[in-house]
Amino acid sequence: MYEGFGARQVGTDSDKGKVEFKLFIPITRDPKIKEIKVIGTFQEQLKKKQVNWDPTNAPVMELESHTKGYLWHYTTDAVLSEGFYEYKYYVTFDDPSVPFRLCTDPCARYGGSECQNSAFVVGGSYLSVAPLSVPRKPHRDLVIYELNIDDFTAEYRGGSAPIESVTEKISHVADLGVNAILFMPWTAWPGYGYSWGYTPYQYFSVEYRYTNAIGKPSEKLSLLKTLISECHKKGIHVIMDGVYNHSADDVNKFPYYHFYQKKDDCPYVGKFGGAFGGLTDLDYHNDCTQEFIRDVCCYWMDEFKIDGIRFDNTTNYYISDDNRGLPKLLEDIANHVSEKGENNFSLTLEHIDMSAAQVTKQTKATSYWDNSLYDNTRDSLLNWTVNPRLLIAFNANKWLKEKEGDGTTKDNKVATTYLTNHDHSHVAWWAGARDNNQGSGAMQWYRTQPYVIAMMTMPGVPMILNGQEFAEDAWVMEDDKGSGRRVIPRPLRWELSGDNIGKPLSDLYKKLIGLRLAFDTLRSDDFYPDWADWMRKPNQEGYGMDADNQIVIFRRMGNLKGEVERFVVVLNFSQDRKTVSVPFDVNGRWKDLLVEPNWEFDVSGFHKNVTVNSNWGYIFYNKSR
Repeated sequence: MYEGFGARQVGTDSDKGKVEFKLFIPITRDPKIKEIKVIGTFQEQLKKKQVNWDPTNAPVMELESHTKGYLWHYTTDAVLSEGFYEYKYYVTFDDPSVPFRLCTDPCARYGGSECQNSAFVVGGSYLSVAPLSVPRKPHRDLVIYELNIDDFTAEYRGGSAPIESVTEKISHVADLGVNAILFMPWTAWPGYGYSWGYTPYQYFSVEYRYTNAIGKPSEKLSLLKTLISECHKKGIHVIMDGVYNHSADDVNKFPYYHFYQKKDDCPYVGKFGGAFGGLTDLDYHNDCTQEFIRDVCCYWMDEFKIDGIRFDNTTNYYISDDNRGLPKLLEDIANHVSEKGENNFSLTLEHIDMSAAQVTKQTKATSYWDNSLYDNTRDSLLNWTVNPRLLIAFNANKWLKEKEGDGTTKDNKVATTYLTNHDHSHVAWWAGARDNNQGSGAMQWYRTQPYVIAMMTMPGVPMILNGQEFAEDAWVMEDDKGSGRRVIPRPLRWELSGDNIGKPLSDLYKKLIGLRLAFDTLRSDDFYPDWADWMRKPNQEGYGMDADNQIVIFRRMGNLKGEVERFVVVLNFSQDRKTVSVPFDVNGRWKDLLVEPNWEFDVSGFHKNVTVNSNWGYIFYNKSR
């Protein structure tokens, strides 16, 4: 992208301009191309009278040498008027028996309206992304909101582009108090229908569906820049979801695949590590793939000023003891951040297997998605009980410690935890799922409260799926057995955010997010007690899990300039009020931070009997020398 590959306007005139096309193919293997023409919706404006999409008289690209491969280029002889234009490359090969192909530009910065067209813009705004209004924070200091652009805006966007509509409602996320948004993939995918975005096709392009605004054809990139700027102005970090293990399905393979006379010669496509059934795996055995994906990441970092990347499906492009693939990609990005004089760029892995923490420690990753809290929350809600594994999950950073018993994690790395995410049904749905085949869902929203309190007071970085904060309760099948029916829309019903379920739950989230961001200790690695799956009774001090009574008590503690900050979290997962003997490390004045006005009380004898309402909890606080 730094050599101007793809299609770009020459100059910055907002009304008109010539356009230059550049197509690069690495020297790794000869594609055996005879000729490349450019066809599209711009042709009728060329000096030589042409018809749009007609290859007969279409301009022919010139081939020139390049130190790393082959470079075809063409600049329009005519000045094009302001607007949005679609194009493809019309490719013929040395072997006349091989039919011509219409190929998507691998470096196009805009996705087209149909048929995986590439696109470019003449004119429009040349915006720069506003910087974060606060210094960029390390990953451990974030509270993340996972957002699907389509679902978030479906109810209210009207004729606005979805990305434009997110901007209009970004105040909701800011008011909630989170300081980071993880946007599910916005890069272009095949087709124009609904998608979660995990079948990318044009890695430098913004999805056409997300940028299709009435009357704003040349503002497609500006819309995303405006959204990121608004997030930054509100102190919200922007994390991009990057899908770099695979491209789209077997029909819509990685764009470079179609530029080779013998398609299997394409060095970008092939198995490296694992494979994702039905999709096109990228082959990191070849440097061109490694460099291409590195440049994709750097493009979004430099042009759109994103603050982090979440890497999807990393298990399939990681090979133990091989630096290629994921480790090299993370290293290249970390070096790029350092060269720019920046820091705290978030690098999060979706590495859902037992090696996740180890891979995170061994690479430049800053975090990994930890499924433990989700798994145990779901099981506890379904079974109406708690299991010792739930308390083990609360100690989320344990596996990132330098060594067993050490007090800090390696290089400030942390786990990202959640009660649910885009891959699963909403947690409010799980709360009522056992009652009948369909589940009563949000009608039992209150059962999620102690889990929310736990997530916001335990180690790790909490992540909230959009709508979770007001008990949206959509269902998603866990396994579609390859049918492709799992990816379904879950449009947020915004009217629920103010009803007698949504409002009290939202208020709880706001309160807890505020507490987490206000107290360093709640974002630290400290956690007590360490637990094992055979333990069902509290330890001698009174900390731990009483599985029979469904009570959990844990402690967080940190040193602050000569004072010790202490939190004792008491959680009641049962349907009954419980009176509990709560342990306190020091006698003296304590207060509960969860409910205003704060309940304050004195402790003597290092214990106090406390009555905890059903499906509720306390966050007791003390600061002393």
